[in-house]
Parts: sequence; C-alpha cells; structure tokens
Amino acid sequence: MGNVGPIFWIFCAIAVLAISSMVLLGNYRNREALPQDVVTSSGYAIRRYWFWAVIAGSIAAFFLTIPSFPYLSAAANADAIHFPVVAQQYGFAAPPVVPLNRDVIFDVSSKDVNHGFGIYAPNGAMMSQVQAMPGYVNHLRVRFTVPGRYLIRCLEYCGIAHAAMQGGFDVR
Repeated sequence: MGNVGPIFWIFCAIAVLAISSMVLLGNYRNREALPQDVVTSSGYAIRRYWFWAVIAGSIAAFFLTIPSFPYLSAAANADAIHFPVVAQQYGFAAPPVVPLNRDVIFDVSSKDVNHGFGIYAPNGAMMSQVQAMPGYVNHLRVRFTVPGRYLIRCLEYCGIAHAAMQGGFDVR
C-alpha cells in the first residue's frame, strides 16, 4: 500500500460513509411505522414536483442551447462556397475538389432513403457528420485546414451494401 494516491483514500472515505449510512438506516427503529396513506400522499407529491422540475429543466436546456445549433447558421454564411451532395444507395455524388482554408457548406440530401454523411480526415479521424434525408437539405459547414484526401462514409444503415458505401474528395 506504499504507492496509493489520494483518489483511493477519497474513495475509501466515501465508501465507509455510504456503508455506515446504510447500516444506520437499516437499523433505525426508533419511530413507529407511518400509515400507508401518509407515505403514499407524500410520495406522490414528491414525484409530481420532480416531474415538473425535469420538464422545466428540459425546456430551459432546449432554449439555452438552440442558438448554438449549427445547421441554421451554416445556411446563412454568405462567404462560404456551397457544394451539393446527394446520397443514394450505394454512393455519394460529391465534389471532387474542395478548397483549403475556406468555409465550405455541404448541402446534403438523399435520393432514396436516409443516409449518414460522415467526413473522415486523412488521418482516419471523423471530422463532421450530418444526416442525408430524402426531400430535405441539411447544411453542414466545414473549414478544412489540412490538405489531403477526405473520405465520406455512410453512417446510417441503408441497405445490404451499406458497408461498402463511401466516397471522397481532395482538399487543396
């Protein structure tokens, strides 16, 4: 036990407190048992308040985060170059070359079923992704700062040859 860090001792202290609390609560018998109707009414009151607190928190989180939603602002970028991308079983119609160090907006749609449009950097890491849906255009803004060959892979199961569905473009 010579080389044990502080996290281990914090864990041990919390474990001892938790076990002690459970033992004390399990052996707590100083009070008479409460009638069922008292327990039920207070339990339902707590549950009702908890429900409304979760609803209010969810609505607040939605309204606080919607301004940072990336797709609406991507379509409004006037300086960016737009490239239409159409997915269909089992390939992508994408531009062959995309400019380096410039805002690019991919206008992504699908001809047939839902597809994923995932862009992978030359080192194999996923850079960005958006859903390709029939009858709808999603706008994906990207700025490429590393030249090279970028792969496009489908991220949504779209049929029997889904695993082979990919495309690509060069960034220069």
